[in-house]
Amino acid sequence: MNKSLVFISLVVSALCLSFQQKMRDISVSIQPTFKNENLVLDKVKYVTGKNDTVTISILKFYISDVEVAFENGTSYKEPQSYHLIDLENEKSLQIQLKNAPDLKIKQLTFNVGIDSTTNVSGNLEGDLDPALGMYWAWNSGYINMKLEGKSSSCKSVKKEFQFHIGGYLPKQNALQRVVLDFHKNTTEIQLKVDISKWLDEVALKQTNSIMISGNEAIAMSELYKKMFSVE
Repeated sequence: MNKSLVFISLVVSALCLSFQQKMRDISVSIQPTFKNENLVLDKVKYVTGKNDTVTISILKFYISDVEVAFENGTSYKEPQSYHLIDLENEKSLQIQLKNAPDLKIKQLTFNVGIDSTTNVSGNLEGDLDPALGMYWAWNSGYINMKLEGKSSSCKSVKKEFQFHIGGYLPKQNALQRVVLDFHKNTTEIQLKVDISKWLDEVALKQTNSIMISGNEAIAMSELYKKMFSVE
């Protein structure tokens, strides 16, 4: 190879390196709240928009199929994307999106729950382990959202409410897709989960238990979809 070709090759290589996309990790921090207060299990009483006084004992839900869209029109999809968020497990409140492009973010998008493909894939490891208490059975699949607590408004014997929301089969699919505008160039996203925006829409005197898939579960999933916002 003559000197001219060697020089051209070096120039091309340098240009390729200069245009190579910079990568970074993006941290998504989950912040469960009730209105403007951090959500505390069991010890703190909250008042809903329906004037129901409640305490929360369990909050667990799946975030999956996480995608970040950028201002330049490209996007990043997290591989093997499913995370069990559990308020009792502080480590679960942090999601790390590895090797994402270093670009200005336009939107954060994710599912609340587990999609039908993953439900039937046979992958029962990690956050999908049935031992974690979020799996019903092969024919009913995963619980997308689990909220339990107590309220004097409930007509149940122990004044408890229990919402275990799931379902992946046709006409029973309670999976919800959340799209949140962001418009920032940052490596940290604060994802706020305001339980009051869900319970403000629920009259616990009439509805205090949903434990199976179906129309009630789908309707409830449409309510809790409103809980999520970014800061």
